Amino acid sequence: MQIKSFLAGAALALLSLNAAQAAVITIGADRDASVGDGASNEWNVWYRWVGTNMMGTYSSLFGFDLGSLQGKKISSVEFSAFHNFTDADGTIGAAFGLDNTWESSSVVRYTDIGPVLASNTASQATLNSYQTWKLGKPVMSDGRLTVVLSGDGWNDYEPVLRGSGHAAYLTVTYAEVPEPVSIGLLGLGLAGMAAARRRKPA
Repeated sequence: MQIKSFLAGAALALLSLNAAQAAVITIGADRDASVGDGASNEWNVWYRWVGTNMMGTYSSLFGFDLGSLQGKKISSVEFSAFHNFTDADGTIGAAFGLDNTWESSSVVRYTDIGPVLASNTASQATLNSYQTWKLGKPVMSDGRLTVVLSGDGWNDYEPVLRGSGHAAYLTVTYAEVPEPVSIGLLGLGLAGMAAARRRKPA
């Protein structure tokens, strides 16, 4: 009888925990911009510059709306961008931007940047393919998130405005917050397990 009670309690606990299993979703960038000395150049419509070229040094911002995940527990994000031009190999680092109020049409300088969390090498070998940076738990405000690419060399990434289908995107791992019913089931399950441990055989 003790074993049956223990198994019943364990089953209830597992049933309630199942509601919080991780899920994965991809979310495309809805804005991006290059920032630096000549970011207003017409070519900036077609490329998101990272590194140094004849006109200056640049980094690029990529913005995401994560409002659809409100109320969910986000455990990690991976950022992917399409490498569409190279003139000099470089090490490209990705960080979270700490200011999410910028707009693609008006941003010129952007300095509120967190630490670099992941780096990739950009070269001829990675041209015309996606590169991915694993960034961990996101830094967000008002349901928005910004990723900043910076580095050396001279490499470009695909912007949203080009409309080629190769815009940057996030892969987000999250879990649903357990509902009260699930929490209640977990409590019943744990109580059953505790009772089974206390019960002595006759």
